[in-house]
Amino acid sequence: MGGSALRRLAVGGLVTVAAVLATAAAAAAHPLGNFTVNHYARVEISAGLVRVYYVLDEAEIPTFQERDAVKADPEGFAGRRASDLAAGLQLSVDGAPVALRVDHLDLSQPPGQGGLPTLRLAVLYHATLADASPQHVHTATLSDGNSADRIGWREIVVTARGDAQLVSSDAPSHDLSDELRHYPANLIQAPLNLRKADFQFTAGSETVASLPIARVTAAPSRAGGSFTALIDRHDLTPLVLAGMLGLALLFGAAHALAPGHGKTVMAAYLVGTQGRPVDAFLLGAIVSAMHTFSVLVLGVALFEVSKSASVDRIYPVGTLVSGLVVVAVGGWLLSTRLRRYRQERAHEHAHAHGHEHGPHSHTHDMPVGVSPLSRRGLVVLAGSGGIVPSPSAVIVLISAFTLGRLGLGLALIAAFSIGLAATLTTVGLAMVFGRSALERRWSPVTLKAFPVVGAAALLVLGAILIGQGVRTLR
Repeated sequence: MGGSALRRLAVGGLVTVAAVLATAAAAAAHPLGNFTVNHYARVEISAGLVRVYYVLDEAEIPTFQERDAVKADPEGFAGRRASDLAAGLQLSVDGAPVALRVDHLDLSQPPGQGGLPTLRLAVLYHATLADASPQHVHTATLSDGNSADRIGWREIVVTARGDAQLVSSDAPSHDLSDELRHYPANLIQAPLNLRKADFQFTAGSETVASLPIARVTAAPSRAGGSFTALIDRHDLTPLVLAGMLGLALLFGAAHALAPGHGKTVMAAYLVGTQGRPVDAFLLGAIVSAMHTFSVLVLGVALFEVSKSASVDRIYPVGTLVSGLVVVAVGGWLLSTRLRRYRQERAHEHAHAHGHEHGPHSHTHDMPVGVSPLSRRGLVVLAGSGGIVPSPSAVIVLISAFTLGRLGLGLALIAAFSIGLAATLTTVGLAMVFGRSALERRWSPVTLKAFPVVGAAALLVLGAILIGQGVRTLR
């Protein structure tokens, strides 16, 4: 193979793999706002006391799981959860564990998406210092082990009140989330995860009252709110309904354009094979159908599962399963295409002399042996790309059940799915025809290696997805 051909092949391979890696990196986490259980702890130091102001913010789905317990006995529920949270907190001062006692608590259910409530529990704890000397330097640690297996925001801040002073602290003194009332938009898909704080302080001699417990009237803003708001509309007329379905279709189309490994799988497959327009239609339809099926299954299951079931784990597990499937398909394709590529190169080398100008020496067709997967193979590959449900679609389904508007909810989800399928199919067709254009411009040598590059990109994508799933499950 000549130097120029090698350069063209390298450029083409790098472009393909880079595109897959970029899309996969952007899809590192599905927006999980509606499934999160979020924790905030603010340590307040003053004369003779260490106070811990603790906030638990549960999004719509975990709140829905606890609906029966909260409705039956709100005060009892709040008291039990405050005790459970205290048991999950470990405060030690000067090497000795210190018990946290409840001073005040406040339970509220700010309205969230789709007419569903969220849950916010704010608790003020205090611990008495055994050595109340104003200038004694205490060494302390606060660890938060609550809901260790749940996905969400975790924040700890340490502050000094009155004439108390912080000597050192590895935790910040100011929060980023305004006590879990406003999450920074740039960190939603990579939430803060601070579970432990080590600090040194002097308690001082000035007695300072605790800061008040903050009340909220609305849940924090989360992704997907525009779509979920449709289910809660009550001014239904034929014209309004048609407009709602049109909006749901557009929301589905927008969801398809957002980062996600379904489109990445399509890209890596269609670019590196003789994918036909019908394959683009099949891939788009199957990804959308699997996506919708997963929404329905999860929505129905939520009515049966208990609070102990961490349904947010479905997302990393789904990502892990998807990655395993993509690795299996990519590995098989890479093996077969490398073998075919070597055979063709050996055949060309054996007939190199006297055939350079034969009738087929400059064909720009993809080499044989890279025909599309069977229909069953397409179902497996595309199904892996749609296995993770949309949280906002799940909210719409649950709200539909809760509000007694099941027909409307299913219609909105159907329109959402149609928009999703239409956009994915359009993207797939663009890749098919774009590849055809490249075939007319690129050299036969580069084209012969392109299926190998596409299979390698699938393998790399699958490995990235496996890594993301494993990392999130930890």
